Amino acid sequence: MRSFPRCRFVVLVLVAALPAACAAPGPQSPFAGAWNGAERHQISFRDNTVVQQPAGGPSTALSPETCSGRFRFAYARRSRQELIALAPAQPDLRSRLTLLLVRPDYPVAELGCGEGGTTYVLLDDRKLIAIHRDADVAGIEELSRS
Repeated sequence: MRSFPRCRFVVLVLVAALPAACAAPGPQSPFAGAWNGAERHQISFRDNTVVQQPAGGPSTALSPETCSGRFRFAYARRSRQELIALAPAQPDLRSRLTLLLVRPDYPVAELGCGEGGTTYVLLDDRKLIAIHRDADVAGIEELSRS
């Protein structure tokens, strides 16, 4: 029965590595890297925040200090229906989201900053949309990977 201790050791190593494998957005995260918006600004994702860099300006890591004390950030998966529902009072925006979101669910990065919020939706490895919300008004921004 020499293989039993060896097998148990392998299982323990695998179990110990599991939490590290589930962390986001690490180097293997689909959100990792810089993303460019139409107005030549960039955003990038870290484990616990988003870093914004306006065209020609300094970068800012969003935090409770930069968001009037009201900050939250998390990675998740959201269904197509949940994402379309982010624009309840805007039929034109709901129609646009319906056309853009064709899969049943998507990886997302959810940011709350001050009174507003943004849900970043990963469409594929080169395309990302940002659904910005402030009160009952929403807007979409398309971003692409650098």
